[in-house]
Amino acid sequence: KPGTYTVEISAKHGDEDVGRDTLMFQRMDGVAENFRTEQNRDLLEKLASQTGGRYWQPQELSKLANEIPYSEAGITIRDAKDLWNMPVIFLLILLLPSSEWLLRRKWGLV
Repeated sequence: KPGTYTVEISAKHGDEDVGRDTLMFQRMDGVAENFRTEQNRDLLEKLASQTGGRYWQPQELSKLANEIPYSEAGITIRDAKDLWNMPVIFLLILLLPSSEWLLRRKWGLV
């Protein structure tokens, strides 16, 4: 139910009371995301200045693409190769189990 609530907390170690605290909180109706839905421009501008960014207004959207610098730092090129097209890997897959079997046979373990 919406309203103001008080919580009293106590901690004990054995029979000894080691601490107490009281907390008051208010519960409102609705989902927290729906409270204060207006834009907080001051906070956005402060965050932008503290992080080296810039606050953009909706009417400046057309300029945004030109202001973003190009960088290859985040570009990843993935080159996938089939295992069967690499003869060295294919030979290793065949030779390792075969050599293990031959060694075990030579040592009399098979």
